[in-house]
Amino acid sequence: MDSNDDKRQELIKRAMAAGGPEPATDPGSLGIVPWTRLSAHLCPLIGESGFTALHRRTMRMESGRFTWLESIDASTVDEMLAGLQTRLGAAGSAEAGEANRALLHTFTKLLSGLIGEALTIRLLQSAWPAEDANAREQS
Repeated sequence: MDSNDDKRQELIKRAMAAGGPEPATDPGSLGIVPWTRLSAHLCPLIGESGFTALHRRTMRMESGRFTWLESIDASTVDEMLAGLQTRLGAAGSAEAGEANRALLHTFTKLLSGLIGEALTIRLLQSAWPAEDANAREQS
């Protein structure tokens, strides 16, 4: 891995740690929070259709590894997030966490290929601020 990939991985790990309830209680909710924050930051830049298209591509790329991840036929980000939450919630918590990490990594890697690594890192830092992880660790 290069340093940019390492930085994205660290940001994904931090976002998932700050993402919500423990995976054992609700793996779907845990997985959705980083996506919700990411969509709020990206949709003004690439639009809902751009975000959902990038997410569909990500799902196709990871469905070979996680066969239960089929493409979500959604025209809005809310529909896409609901479908993702359903799929993650139906999987075991460990597998849901692993799949979600893989999805976030693939999505951010594809995004960096489109808009550049530096801008991707800045967007991820904005969407997933360090304060969220620090506040969660202190509670």
